[in-house]
Formats: sequence, structure tokens, C-alpha cells
Amino acid sequence: MSLRLVASARLRVHHDALDWARRVVTNGGSVSQPTLRAVSAFCDAIDRAGIRDRFYRANLFCGNSLSAALVPVFRGQSLGGTQYGNATDTNNGPFVSADYTETGASGGLVGNTTTKYLNTGLAPDALPQVATGHLSFWTRGGSVAGVRRPIGTEASVTANRFFIDRRPAANGGDLSHWGSLAASSDPASDDASAGLFSSSRTSSTDLRLYKNGSQVGNTQASAATITAHGNPWFVFANNGNGSPGNYYERRMAAYSIGDGLTGAQMLSYYNALNTFMASLSRT
Repeated sequence: MSLRLVASARLRVHHDALDWARRVVTNGGSVSQPTLRAVSAFCDAIDRAGIRDRFYRANLFCGNSLSAALVPVFRGQSLGGTQYGNATDTNNGPFVSADYTETGASGGLVGNTTTKYLNTGLAPDALPQVATGHLSFWTRGGSVAGVRRPIGTEASVTANRFFIDRRPAANGGDLSHWGSLAASSDPASDDASAGLFSSSRTSSTDLRLYKNGSQVGNTQASAATITAHGNPWFVFANNGNGSPGNYYERRMAAYSIGDGLTGAQMLSYYNALNTFMASLSRT
């Protein structure tokens, strides 16, 4: 989609989606009318759910090329407010055009176990606060052979951990950290199905793990410490004090970083994403 076509769509496209499309064109990509409508509907659903300010960063991995897919839809709690992280997700490894498909059962971006990851440029110490927060990623499914970290960053102590893991039952099941508070799924299960993995910390004693908007794990414990640090979140890998590791080899179709979401808000987010994925035939 050219800048002229983006401009012509102004009256019927959500302002966040229109801004995203312009940034895609600036980055050398393009956007089809069906995709722009799907992104616009997603943004509208997030607004109607009253959760737009919950997002510091979100990428739906869509558009007609890899350069388009690297442009996040949201980079702040509002379009006119502070924007967080890199203008695009920095490609390391690197990902190549063959790793990306926009639509269908293989829609999204696929990683590997050795080299490929994205650097968001957004670190915990850049956020307005870290007392609460959420992380999420939408995966196309598939089992993992060990500890994989689709989104994460950590420094040198437990209080510095901000991540979600995919783990097989042999490694204790899926796990999330926000600071030193941890939430895990049933350690006897290995959820290899497609969908939204997410976690949300809403208080000093409450971090919950979700799958497709429904809670699968939680921790209710004494107050847990949090120490923000300057290592930015990586996607498709963990940022371990500046070094990538625990690479995620499966296909991913979205991720987000933001403030805490209640159970009802997480379900609203999932529903908006699920509708978007259906629009691109990714479900």
C-alpha cells in the first residue's frame, strides 16, 4: 500500500492502524487493504475493551514482507504519548524473507534454536513503573525439547527476571517471571497447541499465567522484589545480561509488553487477537 492509499483510507481506518501502515511504508514494506482492515478492527477492539493504555509495545507480525512484519502496531500507551523501544524490531541472526508468511496456517515469523531473535530496544528501566506488568506471545504451536524463552530479559538476580518460558513437562511445564514472583502451569502438562501464552502481574503478590485468555497458573505469595534493569526484551530468545539464549524455534504471530491485565482484560485482549488471527486465516 502506498502512502497515497494509506491517506485515502484515513476516514475508515483506526488512527493507530493508519499510523502503523505509514510506518510500514517508511520501513520499505507494504500493507494490503484486508490486512489494514484487520489491524484496524484489532485496534478498535482494544479501544472498546478499555485496555489501550495497557500496552507499551505490541507487534502482530503482518504486512506484505519481512520489513513490514518488523514494525510494531503499538509503541506506547497512546499514539500521542511516550513511545518505547526501537522504531522497528531489530533483526538479529538474521531472519530472512523465507522465515515470514503473512496469512494461513503458517502465518507469522519462525525462529531457530541458534541465532535468530528480535531486539525490541525496550528495557524494564524505561517503563513508567514495573510494580505491575504483562507479557504475551501468540505461537503457531509445536512442542519444545527444552527450556525456550519466546520473550524475555534478565540481569544477574531473581528480581531482574521478566520472561515467559515454553517448557516441556520434563522441565517443569511453562513458566513466567515478573521480578522474583513466578507463575507456572501444571508441571505434568506440555501445551504444544497454538494460541496466546500470556502472564500478568497485577500486584506485589499476584502473577498469573494464561493460555487463550484463561488462567492456567498463578502464585499468591509474600511481596516479591522487582529490580528494573537496562537489558531490552528480546523476542524469540532471552536477553541474559546482554547475551541471547534459550532461542524459540517455533512460529510466532504476535507479542506484547505492557502493564498488568486483570483476568477479564486478558480475555478481552485474547478475543481481539483471536479475531485478528482469524481475519488472516491464522487460526
